[in-house]
Amino acid sequence: MLFRSKKISAGQNILRQARCYAAGQLLIDAGKRLRAADIGLLAEAGRSQILVRPRPRVAILCTGNELVAVDEQPGPGQIRNSNGAMLEALVESAGGVPESLGVARDHPADLEAAIRRGLDADVLLLSGGVSAGVLDLVPRTLQQLGVRQIFHKISMKPGKPLWFGSRTSANTPTLVFGLPGNPVSSLVCFELFVRPALAQLMGLNFDPLCRTAALSTDFQHRGDRPTYFPGYLETRSE
Repeated sequence: MLFRSKKISAGQNILRQARCYAAGQLLIDAGKRLRAADIGLLAEAGRSQILVRPRPRVAILCTGNELVAVDEQPGPGQIRNSNGAMLEALVESAGGVPESLGVARDHPADLEAAIRRGLDADVLLLSGGVSAGVLDLVPRTLQQLGVRQIFHKISMKPGKPLWFGSRTSANTPTLVFGLPGNPVSSLVCFELFVRPALAQLMGLNFDPLCRTAALSTDFQHRGDRPTYFPGYLETRSE
């Protein structure tokens, strides 16, 4: 059976020039992480080269005599190095390139050698050794290696021992974060301090996700420090 087609009008089914974008039109805003679609758009516009901020190299060094590998059975007084794996995943999710330096023991020479390697990166994350114990050697070792302390300890829970400083070598700065060894403290400090810093290094517009919610149970907060609690967010339709 033959079907008679509708009348074809001039210009029908033709994508005319400049319908997608016009000469001089802004295609991609500055401060945006490039997605696959953005790269395709740049290729369509004939832009084989553009100015970008590189992904920062982030060295991760965990400290402590008590740490053992994840696949090892901890002995008396030992724990698995969970912070190392967690921080690598967090750096990756934030757009950085994680570089694990393993574990440095609580010994000045071992710690100094490991930190020297980490100072070659754009950012150095240390886990543990920043509190006030006898074996908390990180602040002293960083000072000896020429890292300028910007602040140490904050009025926040968890995360009070947080240490932050920087060192510039050959006009290249390295940001140094001394995160607390407690895994929850390390996670909270990363989200509040390290993630925004990585976004700044990449020239991204950082917009933290904040939501207002109602507690489902009564809660009373004690203490004078801002405190971050774990919780579950449940969305309900009214």
